[in-house]
This record gives sequence, structure tokens and C-alpha cells, in this order.
Amino acid sequence: MATVKYKQTGKYLPPSILILGMCFVPGETEISSEQLTEIRDCIKNDRLLQHYLKQKILIIQD
Repeated sequence: MATVKYKQTGKYLPPSILILGMCFVPGETEISSEQLTEIRDCIKNDRLLQHYLKQKILIIQD
């Protein structure tokens, strides 16, 4: 199991983030290891999600 944390730190951030059909709202969401692998592959190809990770808006913990 892994945890995805989304911090909605400003009014210009969306109320939720949709990644591969999974909706992440502000707070913590638990995902399976299979979903984690798919999400990481998706993030590699998405510059906005990469920015969210870099700015610690989106945090993935194993």
C-alpha cells in the first residue's frame, strides 16, 4: 500500500486531481502498489504533475 497526499495550498489549484481515473482530493488517499506503478509511469509523461511533485503539492509515500 502507498499513500498519495494532495495539498491544496492556493486558490488557483484544482479542488481535486484526476490521474488515470483515480480522483485525489485534498488530504491522504491510499492506493495499491499496482496503482502506484501506473501513477508513477503517468507522472513521467506529465509536466504539470511533475511540477506538483517538485513543489510538494502532490506527495507519494510508499
